[in-house]
Amino acid sequence: MPARTDSPLDIAIIGAGLGGLSAAVALRRQGHRITVYERYDFAGEVGASLSAASNGSRFLEEWGVDVPAAKPVILKKLIMHDWETGEVKHEYGLGDYKAKFGTEYNNFHRIDIHQQLLKSAFEGPGAGLPCTLKVNHRAVSLDAEAGTITFDNGESTTADLIIAADGIRVRPLPSQSRPQIGITPTFTPSTSCCYRCIIHADKLRSLGLEDFISNEAIEYWGGFGIDKIVLSPCSNGEVVSCYCFYPAEYNDLREDGWNIEASPAQLLATFPRLDARMRLLMRHAEDIKMWRLYKHEPYPYWTRGKVCLLGDAAHPMMPDQSQGSCMAFEDAGALGLIFHRAFAEEYSVAEGLRLYERLRKPRATRVQEASFRAREDLNERIGWSSGRSSSGAVERNGKLTIEEVCGYNMREDLARLRQ
Repeated sequence: MPARTDSPLDIAIIGAGLGGLSAAVALRRQGHRITVYERYDFAGEVGASLSAASNGSRFLEEWGVDVPAAKPVILKKLIMHDWETGEVKHEYGLGDYKAKFGTEYNNFHRIDIHQQLLKSAFEGPGAGLPCTLKVNHRAVSLDAEAGTITFDNGESTTADLIIAADGIRVRPLPSQSRPQIGITPTFTPSTSCCYRCIIHADKLRSLGLEDFISNEAIEYWGGFGIDKIVLSPCSNGEVVSCYCFYPAEYNDLREDGWNIEASPAQLLATFPRLDARMRLLMRHAEDIKMWRLYKHEPYPYWTRGKVCLLGDAAHPMMPDQSQGSCMAFEDAGALGLIFHRAFAEEYSVAEGLRLYERLRKPRATRVQEASFRAREDLNERIGWSSGRSSSGAVERNGKLTIEEVCGYNMREDLARLRQ
């Protein structure tokens, strides 16, 4: 029998990354009791920039996250540079996202938006009791039917609903949630690897590269093949972030993860013929990390018993559509809409989870597959070419579009599924 309408759920969330915290905030707003379990002695998020187009930023605003405090740069255009000379070859205006889709196209530093999600989950103000955070709790087993989690420190807990947001990691500490609900991921190493790095605005100014701060753009070099550089400003324009893709065979990187230390010399050696201005930036780059990429096939299901997957744990994708974080925000938004305060008048937890999978899996899978295509073909990148390829040919049918992604109305989609 469904629980009483006025009985909030006890919800356990595995993982305190962007996806897990988003789910915590969305469900806090619906009055549920939430505990977030993090495997590490929590030190916060790491990484470079992330884009949150309107479909993701919309939920941040709805939840009352302090978006301005996360210091976004509002992106206005896409710029394509010649690989060797740096000359601007194409420039596409993104238009007024707020007027068209309701929210801005925000570019955040991961640390900045993670900090604001932490505040929204564990501090006031905002509807709902603050969530509880428990660190040094790595989930090692799940009983999906009983709703029980056992941790490596010997503790265990039982919840009405378990949200597994424990990521994509293959090794050395793999996500435990997928195998515990019967999913064996099918994945292959990508032909691509990536360096990510940042550089601060004061350094760029001293190098005569201040235009990279002020362009309010995602800027590209390459992208038609494996090699691609993606540059964008974040953190109120005080940081510029770069993702630098290259053939995996170049250094045969085998270690899993996206936080593997690297040096400016390694970065420069990987791109010997690149635009001299970008090489100057690389020479002075900070926090350079290597990132091994994998291609995961879509999983057969996302839910079992009282457990659901969310974010990278559910739909790992390539970074080339800039939609990984937005899909996690959407997943969290869906759970907030489905498990609203009076949900028990309509369905049980199990029925709600089945509805979550029906709502989210087709859309996230479509974006995931489009991210694989965009890894070596910039024409597949949403927003890049206004309906035409670089050769002037009309885009092929089936391409993911800005309207489809950013104009998505989840409430309408959910209402259709409930009919």
